Amino acid sequence: MTARRMLPPHLLAAPFAVSQGAAHGLSPGRLRASDLARPFWGVRAPASAHASTRDLCNAFVQRMPAGAFFSHQTAALLFGAPLPPQLATAKSLHVTVPLPGRALRVNGVAGHAMAVDDDELFAWFGLSVTSPARTWCDLAESLTLRQLVAVGDYFIRWRSPLASINELGRAVDRHRRGKLLLRRALSLLDERSESSPESELRVIVVTNGLPQPLVNENILAASGRFLCRADLFFKQFGELLEYEGDQHRTDQRQWRRDLTRTADIESEGLHVTRVNADDLRQESQLVARIARNLGHRGWCGTPRRAY
Repeated sequence: MTARRMLPPHLLAAPFAVSQGAAHGLSPGRLRASDLARPFWGVRAPASAHASTRDLCNAFVQRMPAGAFFSHQTAALLFGAPLPPQLATAKSLHVTVPLPGRALRVNGVAGHAMAVDDDELFAWFGLSVTSPARTWCDLAESLTLRQLVAVGDYFIRWRSPLASINELGRAVDRHRRGKLLLRRALSLLDERSESSPESELRVIVVTNGLPQPLVNENILAASGRFLCRADLFFKQFGELLEYEGDQHRTDQRQWRRDLTRTADIESEGLHVTRVNADDLRQESQLVARIARNLGHRGWCGTPRRAY
């Protein structure tokens, strides 16, 4: 049995073009070996159990046309933005060529052709991608209002001039598609939001005519002791909304801390409504529940769709 030829060290570390491998004396059979993945036609990469978005982008760069760049969901994932699961796990890369070029037609690639200005491109870990502001605008084609606000909140938390709320606003002014949705989302952004579910919960509250809550507000006991940092707080009515992800259920110590914290908060005369992922999917029922709790504490309004 013939031993498998070792790859040159620099080909072990990163994706490479088949032509590059051949130039280093690798035979067609060696390039088909099981220790090499074939993410795209004409490209090889060290085999891995899981290839990240960045790994796939680095692989596609080996055959990417000059001037092309990553955009839409792929750019968002490279920036770490919180996309819904069906988009975050998609295997196709979104690759754009500037007009008047034609969109790529390549297996594993969602191709686009669009006009883009130089200041709308961004270098990120050696990859050419659309800027955070332009990426956010392009996502309006595939995200709901709630999801778009969650991504916008994430970007403005960067505290970067390239992702500030002013920069997002300028990008919306220049953008042609989805302008109405983008303007609605822009008006709802809040840099104090610290997670995607918190952002979506806030959008549900605000767009259904409930009172405007404070975001991530510190709650103190009458003695001045710190109790918690409330996700959303209706201060006038002493009502808190707390989003709880699965870690609050699966981590026993976290679960016990949550129970004690809630008891401490409510002993001060406040009330906590705990919200989970299923509640976010059942918006009308969640809004009705929050409205009832606010009503018990003096709110005289009624929910109404504001957007």
